[in-house]
Amino acid sequence: MPGPDRDIFGRTPRAHANWDHRRGEPRTFALVWTIFLMLATLVMFSTLGAAHTVTIDIYRPAVRALLVTITAGMVLLWPMMRLSQEAPIRGIGASIAKDLAVVLIPTQALVWPQALRMLGGWPIGQTAALASCQAAWAVLVGGLLALALATDARPRELMRGLWMLAIVAIVILVPLVEILFGALRPLTIRGPEPAMMASPLLAVVELLRDRGVASPVATFASDWRAIGITSLAGAGLWMLAFMVEVARRPGRA
Repeated sequence: MPGPDRDIFGRTPRAHANWDHRRGEPRTFALVWTIFLMLATLVMFSTLGAAHTVTIDIYRPAVRALLVTITAGMVLLWPMMRLSQEAPIRGIGASIAKDLAVVLIPTQALVWPQALRMLGGWPIGQTAALASCQAAWAVLVGGLLALALATDARPRELMRGLWMLAIVAIVILVPLVEILFGALRPLTIRGPEPAMMASPLLAVVELLRDRGVASPVATFASDWRAIGITSLAGAGLWMLAFMVEVARRPGRA
C-alpha cells in the first residue's frame, strides 16, 4: 500500500488527501529558475573580474556565453524538471503557460537592456531578433511539454524518457552536425547562416554575431523566417496539446 503523499520537503498535506491541488504550480520551478539565473550571471561576472577595464570586446563574448547558458536552461532544465513530475489533474496547458511566464519574463528583462551602449551595444534589430527567437523556442518547448503531459499524465519512465530525448535531439542535433562537419564559422561572419537558426543554442550565436561595419544589416530575412517557423510550430503544438487534453477529460468518449 503506497504511503502518504509528500512534497519535496517530505511534508504531507494538512487540509487535503494529497498534493493534487498543488501539482503544476510554478513556485518550485520559479525558485529553481531564479537560482539558475543568479548563478549563471555570477559566473559571467567572475569571468570579467580579471579585466582592469571592461570594454565591449570583453563584455560581448561573456554575455553571449551567458545567453547561451540561459537558453540551454530554458530548453533543457525546464522540460527535465517538469517531465520528472506528475502532471496536474486538470489545466495542464494553463500550468505550462505559467511556467512559460516564469521563464520568459526574466529572460526578456535580461536581453533587451543589451541594446544599451553601456552594456552590449547591439543594434535594436539584433536585440529584437534574439528576444523574439528565445520567445519562439520557449513557446515550442512549452508546447512539447504540454503535449507530453497531456498524453502521459502519470510519470512513466520510458515515455517521459523518450519525450526528453526528443527535446534534447531538437536542441543539440544541429550543433553536433555543425561541429562534426566543421561548419561553424567565425563570429565576425557577415552573411546569414540559416542552419544555425535550427538550434536555440546556435541561434543566440547567429543573431549576436559582430557583423562589422561593412554589413548593411544587423539581421537577415532568413533569421526572421526561421523565428516565424519556430513560432508557428510552437503554436501548432499548443493547439494539439489542448485538443488532446480536452479529449482525455473524464466523461468524454
